[in-house]
Amino acid sequence: MMLAGLGGFSASAQTRPPTFADDIAPIIHGHCIGCHHPGGIGPFSLLTYDDVRRRATQVAEVTSDRYMPPWKPSSAHSPALQGDRSLEQSAIDLIVAWADAGAPTGDLAQVPIPLLPATGWTLGEPDVVVEFPETFTLPPEGSDVFHNFVLRIPITQRRFIRALEFLPQSQLVIHHAVIAFDPTPATRLKDEATPEFGYASMDLGTAVNPNGHIIGWTPGQVPYETYPGTAFELTPGTDLILQLHMLPSGKPEKVSPRVGLYFSDTPSSRIGYVLLLRENQIDIPAGAEDHTVEESLTLPAPAAVLSLYPHAHYLGRDLRIWADLPDGSRQWLMRIPDWDFNWQSDYRFVEPLPLPAGTKLTMRYSFDNTATNPRNPARPPVRVQGGWRSSDEMAEVAIQLLLENAQDLPKIEEAQARYQLEAGEGNSDTLYNLALALDRQNRLPEAARAYEDALHANPHHANSLNNLAAVRQSLGDSSAAAALYRRALTVDPALSAARRNLAKILRGSAQPEEAVRLLQNGLTQLPADLEMRLALAEIHLSGGQASAARKVLEAGLSWHREDPRLQLQLGQACLYTQDAAAGIAHLEETLTFSRVNEGVVDIDATQRIQAEAAFTLALVAQRQRDLPTLERRLRQTLTLRPTHRDALMMSAGVALIQDDTVGAERHLGALLRLPDATRPTEKDVLSTLPYPEGALVWARALKTAGRRNEARLFLDQQAKFAQQNNRSEWEQKLLSLRDQL
Repeated sequence: MMLAGLGGFSASAQTRPPTFADDIAPIIHGHCIGCHHPGGIGPFSLLTYDDVRRRATQVAEVTSDRYMPPWKPSSAHSPALQGDRSLEQSAIDLIVAWADAGAPTGDLAQVPIPLLPATGWTLGEPDVVVEFPETFTLPPEGSDVFHNFVLRIPITQRRFIRALEFLPQSQLVIHHAVIAFDPTPATRLKDEATPEFGYASMDLGTAVNPNGHIIGWTPGQVPYETYPGTAFELTPGTDLILQLHMLPSGKPEKVSPRVGLYFSDTPSSRIGYVLLLRENQIDIPAGAEDHTVEESLTLPAPAAVLSLYPHAHYLGRDLRIWADLPDGSRQWLMRIPDWDFNWQSDYRFVEPLPLPAGTKLTMRYSFDNTATNPRNPARPPVRVQGGWRSSDEMAEVAIQLLLENAQDLPKIEEAQARYQLEAGEGNSDTLYNLALALDRQNRLPEAARAYEDALHANPHHANSLNNLAAVRQSLGDSSAAAALYRRALTVDPALSAARRNLAKILRGSAQPEEAVRLLQNGLTQLPADLEMRLALAEIHLSGGQASAARKVLEAGLSWHREDPRLQLQLGQACLYTQDAAAGIAHLEETLTFSRVNEGVVDIDATQRIQAEAAFTLALVAQRQRDLPTLERRLRQTLTLRPTHRDALMMSAGVALIQDDTVGAERHLGALLRLPDATRPTEKDVLSTLPYPEGALVWARALKTAGRRNEARLFLDQQAKFAQQNNRSEWEQKLLSLRDQL
């Protein structure tokens, strides 16, 4: 990528030797000083003219063979990439000509002050900063160090992350970083089992990329910003896993990077997925010069490629990734003809690359296990097989996709799982992923068989036990489901989904005391689990134990104060304990939230919760006989959720009390437009309305809705009822309206 300041070979540049001021400084400033500045990861600084002059020949040599700047992808074999550090040939020719001419200065006074890499947050102050609780000291000597650090994320409610920035603090020793997340305690327990801070590994274990994202860092890389509409969710209790590749510098180095998280006010509206192609059966003979592996997967649905993260170790030589489209054409995604493990990175496309369903994605990697490979760590070469150690070898590429339709996600997940099974990854996790994809497509019998296959591979696979139980429950076998939930909790007592599901079965089978004990024990282990806390409070409330429910919910405020679900249920519990002031305060706080914290894509999730809060406040106003407040709260409810059936019925009743028959008919008409499954019965509607005015307005609403015959039949029935009760004036009004219809 030619910088704007270069201008290529102008006419004057071709007739005079290039100078540092006019020709070389813009190249160095734009492509080199991100690493080559005092304190940077580069072994020397190129910040000043004298710095560059002393190394003019070396700079010309390493740029001519494209060893520097470190940018491995071939521009001819991929769409445009963000942060492209490569030099165009005209820029390289300028550097060579300048070095050959003796490194002339030009007018150094005209050289602008170089823009150094930011030492602070380039995106502004983060909403949350994740920091090391203690400093890690990198030993002065030895080989490269790969170390995983488990860091607490200081959040007390569900958040959606739109951007993430990594501040290395000590760039000289941090070569690159990989960032993942673990919502389970597994990685933290692994860390706690070692005496040092963090643990040495190239394996991220149970930590995963957030759904649809690949997050890493290399020197000079811009902060990670999610594609519009794909902010990812983090829940309280999730750990950030930071894997650092560090280079000993010859002296002890203090390492304490920071990660800044930037929140979004809205959840994701687009669905992403990280597809993985990986060769598992790697076996490279000693002396093999061009050992090749190839893997392919066909997309079952349309999607766009956002980024790639190719990965191999020291023997990787030529990495090729492409897409064969259904029309027979080929689209290159990336080629790295001279792979270097020390300069691996994730690569983001400038624009999403759309691919149709039926596209075949392929990776083909070749490896050089000869003595002529300067990066081969073995002298003489030895047989190398697949594995996680740096002395082993790997071949994989993570492909970040943006799905065209959210409904296609389970299809993509199924394709990924079936690909892995065909590739020989027939383990319980892969079988579970296949079962989950089938489950999400409501293919329950197939899902049940796949869950059983996963349990055959690993009888202690807790998630398979839980999900198979849920399938059995959906198919009507609660007894089998309960037994499976109990097995899941025996394997993993921290599996809150199994605990909640079993509690629901126990509650439904008249065993609320055991359900309460089950959830209480779960909250002892996982106090930040909101779903479990809400379920326990609901059992207390349904059993008339409002004080117990309130106590459970108030204990959750330290984690979930800003979650509208907790505030709504707590407000209702306070009202049941006759503490109207506290109840009203919590319900009004529910109405203040602007963010959607439901962890779902549905953008109106918070509004539905807030509608319940507003309606509960309407009920308070009704009990207090405060008609103006009642009207205001009902309007607020229907603004938040126009289909709130109870608010529509009550609003119709309030309108009739005030002789507003037009308003009452409008609300009843809205009730009639509700789906059959949510519409209240005619009896329920009439029970909330004054009689016979309510019956008359209901009949008019039926007629307006195009149900004239139903309205006439209804009026006949009501007239007979009035006659039987000796209410002749009612009977006359009802029959008069029937005649008008």
